[in-house]
Parts: sequence; structure tokens; C-alpha cells
Amino acid sequence: MKWQVKSKAPRAFFKQFPEFSPLIVQLFYNRGFKTQKQVDEFFNPDFEGDLHDPYLLKDMDLAVKRIVKAIDHQEKILIYGDFDADGVSATTILYKTLESFGLTPEIYIPDREKENHGLNPKSIKVIAKDKINLLITVDCGSKDFEAIDLANSLGIDVVITDHHDTDQKLPQTVALINHKRKDDKYPFKDLAGAGVAYKLALALLLIKGDPDNLKKWLLDITALATVADMEPIIGENRTIVKYGLGVLAQTKWIGLAKLMDVSRINPEIVNHSAKGEAPLTNLDASTLGFALGPRINAAGRMEHANIAFELLTTGNEQKAEKLAQLIDQKNKERQTLTDKVVREVEARIVSQDRIPELIFEGDKDWPVGLIGLIAGKMKDKFNRPAVIYNDQQKIIRASCRSIPQFDLMNMLNQCSRYFDDYGGRDGTGGFTMSRDKIEKVKDICFKLAKKELKKISLNSVLEIDAELSLEEISFKNHDQVSLFEPFGKKNLKPKFLAKSLEIMEARLVGNGQKHLKMELAMFDKYSGKGKNFKAIGFSLVDKVEEVKKGDLVDVVFEMIINQWNGYKELEMKIVDLKLIK
Repeated sequence: MKWQVKSKAPRAFFKQFPEFSPLIVQLFYNRGFKTQKQVDEFFNPDFEGDLHDPYLLKDMDLAVKRIVKAIDHQEKILIYGDFDADGVSATTILYKTLESFGLTPEIYIPDREKENHGLNPKSIKVIAKDKINLLITVDCGSKDFEAIDLANSLGIDVVITDHHDTDQKLPQTVALINHKRKDDKYPFKDLAGAGVAYKLALALLLIKGDPDNLKKWLLDITALATVADMEPIIGENRTIVKYGLGVLAQTKWIGLAKLMDVSRINPEIVNHSAKGEAPLTNLDASTLGFALGPRINAAGRMEHANIAFELLTTGNEQKAEKLAQLIDQKNKERQTLTDKVVREVEARIVSQDRIPELIFEGDKDWPVGLIGLIAGKMKDKFNRPAVIYNDQQKIIRASCRSIPQFDLMNMLNQCSRYFDDYGGRDGTGGFTMSRDKIEKVKDICFKLAKKELKKISLNSVLEIDAELSLEEISFKNHDQVSLFEPFGKKNLKPKFLAKSLEIMEARLVGNGQKHLKMELAMFDKYSGKGKNFKAIGFSLVDKVEEVKKGDLVDVVFEMIINQWNGYKELEMKIVDLKLIK
């Protein structure tokens, strides 16, 4: 992996922000901040001021009008969701909102193993038997023309809420709320599906009243979905996540509380809100992205997403505890099976004479619920677009992940005549097709990848924010770096470089002995002063054979705090290391 330290900010830039350390000003420069106003807005999100008016979304007024009519006339409403964490969260948000108005909607979440994302004619026929008057989608529906036409013919009104890309032509619906519409002028274009559902909830609460303060209490679920769906944590999303973490620390949803229990998360409010700012907690985006989100997703991957929906909506403590334990168990099963499939895919790839520009692998034993995860891991490991599929003899179901240099949707569009169904956004996608056409699709995909990527270096690049001296690895800088939280897409946690550290200790720790624990000595090249740092490298088991006590290494790391019994220690979380030979 190639290391690349970002260019240093001009000297004049540092003079603009005298109240911050040079390291923090460098981070401003790396993120494209140019003015004090940008810095102030980034560091001081304002819940009331930052959230845009939901009625700026096109068709919001039409959707609210139809839903209010259904509420007032006690019509039968069905919320049609999706089986990932975003879809389940969006379903939950709208369900709890309608429930607060005295109406209990029906719910339909597709089975990941048997159905695709989005509406399908078969599910519409099932829904029609229940005499549904109004169908509201969340996190899906913008391109489901056939299913929507069928719903219309059966007398079911349809309201779409979604965040996936749309075509120029839109389906015939009562309303289609999606900030990705070509004719939509909503100022922020990176909401999750749950973010759009939350906007609809806010619009309804403005009309029908909000005695339960759902505007606040739904923020934790919205934040969870936003991070789990890997939306950029900037702009409106940053405000949603920052305040959502404050709400999560005091959540009123018993299911979320029990899920935190099984995840060994003990939420605390460090500083309460004094003037409307987000409460400071011991939670961060990794709580959502690496603890809660994967568990919510595991329900749909390993069994059915209805389990996760029931967990998030139940008011029964015993039921919530059982569901949380079940989901935690499913997540452990998911981790074990994922590791197994990853090893199988990697073995196939490295056995080839050369790693191709596109990874395209499948097997009948690779579960549909995991192929998206596997594709993502292959993309990350080999820095190439990846297509991983489940081979069901007659039917192929595939998930795709891509690198920024390759237009995944262009590839899928070029193969669309062979697909029964396909879709995607922002470097992710998938398709379903007859097995007898798989070689034709492979041929198109490989030729396109070879053409598009032949002049592009496919070596992974690790971007580093700055090289640090011994003096700069400090509690003060750590605390100022933490002001950039919550971290996530387009606001990644800063990574730093430290050179010529001596290994004082190196050993493997953790379940399965996968993690590299070290003690590293760093010296100031001018004064000769030194300091030892404890360091942990998660999943860096391969590195232990490369290094030994006494070796000198360069290290890319994140600053972290290890706290126990009231004692705090500044440590390094190792991202990568290289032996100095």
C-alpha cells in the first residue's frame, strides 16, 4: 500500500486561525475550509438552524395532504420498507410517527433471500388482498414502474419516499419524495432513506402536532441509519448524527437500549446541552457504524429484517431483551460466515496469474445476505471494482461495489438488457438475472473494466493528514481533533504519520489472536527526549511476522484515549506500519 501525506497548507493559511494549533489548521486545509465562517458552522451545528424545511422537498405537500386524509378517515396504510439498516430505520420512523396520531399502519419488509430491493408485483398482489388504501414506501420505489402501475390498477394510492437515483421519467404516484429527482431543488442531496422518512415525519408533525416530541426522539434512529448506510457526515447529516448521538445516550426506545446492552455499550452524557448545542456523550459514529448498524443489518442478512423492526418498535422490555439477544447471535453467525467466504474469494483471486481489473466471483453456497459485504471487502482489499454473486442454478443475484475511478452504474447500464432487475448508487449496486446469460455479462464487464482502468494505478493509497513530531502527539491535539467528530464519509478520522519508532514489545491479542498490540518508543530528533506509546493494530495479524523487538518502524495511526479507573492514557491505533530496513 502506498502512503501519501497531504500537501502542507501555505504559511498565510496558518495565520488565519491563530486560536488553533498548526495541526488543526492543517486539518482545516485538508478538508477544504477557507473561512472562519466555514469553521464555525462545522464545529457548531445548530439543530433548529441547520435542518432545512421539509417542504422544500418536491411533492412533500402532496404526500402530507394524502396521508393526513388517510389518518383523518382511518384508512388502511401500509409502509413498505427495505431489509437493510436504513430501510428498517426508515420504516420505524414513519411507523412511530403514524402511531402517534392514533393509527397503526401495516408493515411490509421484503425477504432478502426471496425478493429484491424495492416494490415488486408479487408483493403488491399480496398487499392488495389486505384492502390497503395507501402504500408509502421508504428507502425504495423510485424506479419500480411495473409494481406501481399494478398498485394503481388495483386502487392503491402510492407515495414514494426514497434517496436512490431516479430516471428522467418518474412513475405515476400521488407523490414521489426524493431529493435525487432531477426537478428537486432541496439544498442537501445526501440524506439517507431514513433521513427522507424523517423529513416526511417532521412535515406531518407540523400539521398534526408533536406532543411526544418525536422531532427529538426519532433522531437517534435517523442517525443510526445515516451512518450505517455510509452517507457523507457533512452538512445536514452532520447535524442529524451529532444531535442523534446525544439522543441515543438517553433513548426512549427500549429496543435500542437493549441492543446497546448486548453490544456492551454503556451510554453516558458527559455534558448536557446548555444553550441548544448537542449534548456531549461517550458515543461516536463508530457506535452506530460498527456496533449497532451491523447488528440491525444482521437480522435481514441471516433471517428476516422484521426481527430488527420488532426490536425498534416494541415497548415490552422482556421481548426487547430476547430480540436483542437473538440479533446479537445472528450477528456473530454473520461474522463467522463472512470470514469463511472472504477466505474462499481471496483464495480464488490470488491463485490467478494476475489480479484482474475487475473481481467477478460467485458460488451457490455464498448467501445472498452476505454478498454485498463480501464485495465491499474485496473492493477494499484489492482496490478494484468487485461483483460477488449467489448462483441459484437458474438465477444469479449479485452485489457490486466500486472504486471512485470506475463508473459502476455505467457498467450496469451497459449490461441492462440481460438483467431482470438492477439498480445502484454511489459506487454500490446489484442485479438479478438468468444464469444462462452470466458469461455475456462477464464479458461486457471485464472488457469495460480493462478499457477504463488500464491507465489507472490500482495500487491502494493510504492518505495521511500530516506527519507528527513527538511534541504534537498530545492530549491537547487529541482533544482538538475530537472537535471534528462525528467522523464518517467525507469527514474521515484523521490519520497521522510517525517515523522511526522503536518496537519495545509486539504480540498478538484478542479473540483468535488477530490484533497486534505493541509498545513503541518515539524520540525527538532535536532534543533526544523520548516517550513510549502503547499501540493496537486491529486485524494486523500478518504484520507480526514482519517485525520484532528492537526494529525501527514508520507508523500510520489515529490518536485514541484509553481510559480506565479514572486514568487516561494517549495511545496509537495503528492503521499500517512499515519496517525500516
